[in-house]
Amino acid sequence: MLKDHNHDLVHQLSETSDSIWRMEEYLKNADGCESCQALWNEIKNDCEKHAELLKGEIARHVSENRFE
Repeated sequence: MLKDHNHDLVHQLSETSDSIWRMEEYLKNADGCESCQALWNEIKNDCEKHAELLKGEIARHVSENRFE
């Protein structure tokens, strides 16, 4: 079983990945509305940045043999 802090990182990465997928769907639905597309793109970009931060922290834990 993962320690809580490692589980939290993995869980949040999963949630963030799901959000990115949803934003892509919302972008498709917003076809024809530039302001909605801009909104969903901005939120998606933020989610992608957060996903990269989470992946980096997970990788750091793994490289330090602290991913348990």
